[in-house]
Amino acid sequence: MNKAWYIALLVLLTSAATTGVAQAAEQKRDVVFIVLDDLNDWVGVLGGHPQSETPHIDALASRGVLFSNAHCNAPTCNPSRKSFLSGLYPKSNGKYFNGGGGMKKGPPFFGDQPVSGPTSKSAPKSYPYLHQHFKKEGYRVVSGGKVTHGPITSLVGEEALDAFANRKDPGFNHEGAGYVNDRRNVWGQHGATKQTDSQTSDYKIAHWAIDQWNTVTDEPLMMTVGIFKPHTPLMAPKAYFDKFPLESIQLPAMPDFDDMEDLPEYAKWIARYTNFDYKFDPRSVHEEILHRGGVEEWKYMVQSYLACINYADTQVGHVLEALKTNPRGRETMIILTGDHGWHLGEKGHWCKSALWNDATHVPYIVVAPGVATPGTVNTQPISLVDTYPTMCDFAGIPKPDHLDGESLLPLLNDPSATRDAAFISYGPENTAMQTERYRYIRYEDGSEELYDHQKDPHEWTNQSNNPEFSELKAKLKAAVLEFQETTPGSNSDQPRAKKIKQAKPEKKAKPAVTSAPAAQPTPDSTYEMRQWAAGNAKAAEGAFIRISTSSKGKEQVELKAPDGTPFSIRGKALTAEDKAYLKSIQEQIK
Repeated sequence: MNKAWYIALLVLLTSAATTGVAQAAEQKRDVVFIVLDDLNDWVGVLGGHPQSETPHIDALASRGVLFSNAHCNAPTCNPSRKSFLSGLYPKSNGKYFNGGGGMKKGPPFFGDQPVSGPTSKSAPKSYPYLHQHFKKEGYRVVSGGKVTHGPITSLVGEEALDAFANRKDPGFNHEGAGYVNDRRNVWGQHGATKQTDSQTSDYKIAHWAIDQWNTVTDEPLMMTVGIFKPHTPLMAPKAYFDKFPLESIQLPAMPDFDDMEDLPEYAKWIARYTNFDYKFDPRSVHEEILHRGGVEEWKYMVQSYLACINYADTQVGHVLEALKTNPRGRETMIILTGDHGWHLGEKGHWCKSALWNDATHVPYIVVAPGVATPGTVNTQPISLVDTYPTMCDFAGIPKPDHLDGESLLPLLNDPSATRDAAFISYGPENTAMQTERYRYIRYEDGSEELYDHQKDPHEWTNQSNNPEFSELKAKLKAAVLEFQETTPGSNSDQPRAKKIKQAKPEKKAKPAVTSAPAAQPTPDSTYEMRQWAAGNAKAAEGAFIRISTSSKGKEQVELKAPDGTPFSIRGKALTAEDKAYLKSIQEQIK
């Protein structure tokens, strides 16, 4: 071989290798993940509330695929975010609640189930988070706003990030002082502010993200953006409140009967409980709202949430507009979602921390050019844990071995493809299972709920004791027990009723109800009880009288006092005459 020929061959091989590397790099697409905090299904394309205005999110759905049956894997911020950033269920990464790693105690009604630490037999000992994995695969990785529950660097490390923006840093704080009025909600938070958008934190985060998007490098980009609203405090510039006049506000859909009547006792505890807090004990948050201002106060809370959603949508719109043009010339995948749902009085519950659909259902939109048909709606059950593998597949990088989630690409490529179920955990032994049609919930004491979303989208009728659903319930129950896979001695198939006997609020002192009898009724005090019920509860706004079973398995009469305070009378077996009388009073109250 002569020297000239050898040099020519070497140049040719080098050129081919360089071209191959360049082509491989070009195959890696840019990926953008946007998550909004506490955003439930009150977006236009999901129809969660008829007055909600989310034009930018709706427009994104028209460009991609809307997964209309998407759910978080844990109904609070910290565990939900750790789940989708690790690609692991809470049972595998050990995070079930917002509390720190040393958390020893769950809500006061919990039994002896673990509250932290992995419970899965196959939980990995170590694993890369989403940002770490993309960095390892040659991506430029940036993150701004609330993507993790705390500073993102504390979870993934600064070495995994090329740029990051902490919303609590001075440059991203709210500016401007003053509120439109002195009104405060039940949590003491102001509502409408005198700020302009440019003075608000989410606006600054959105424009930081735009700057990062427009930064051109040879590397592909993986960017995560966290919009803090509509998370509390429910404050936004006045212009957003003005779009939703208080007098026009529609409350969430509610039944014309007691939605709590067919719930197990454990679920009733959850309904009264909000974010590890009985702040208004003995009243729940919902009862406190009604006590302070009745339906008008409830409407104010709904107005505030709608205003914050519209504000958040506007900030998302700034980012989405920038993403329409890729300065690196690459294809771009966009995923937009919320970290969990949010109750606004449904089932008498507020905020998150529950396993009903309102607490877990989230918007989930995927724009994947060349993969999915724009404007498609997919009704298969998916969950946020599927995000990590989906982003890997679209980016064209290998998936790590530890992932619990499944890539959504098969559903994106084939609209006829199906999924069995999504699973949501509120503690390792409180689990919801969502299929395309049904929602099954099993609590640690063995009690259950079952809803047919096709006929009962608001979950008003618990079918768990309906014999027509017994075969279906048995299948769903078996699937939940298999999913929980907890250690022997816990989560047995035998309900542990003793747990609920011990489940009491930390503040269990009986409330002082001035209009109620001073002493618990005795077998001879039925007449006085009747007189109080007929003369006082009937006149109370929102008052009720109902017969239920106490946590000790005894019948009780529950009354709501004129000032809104709940009061229970126990101490004697109710006769048929007593029951008939109380039900007649209840009908009069209705």
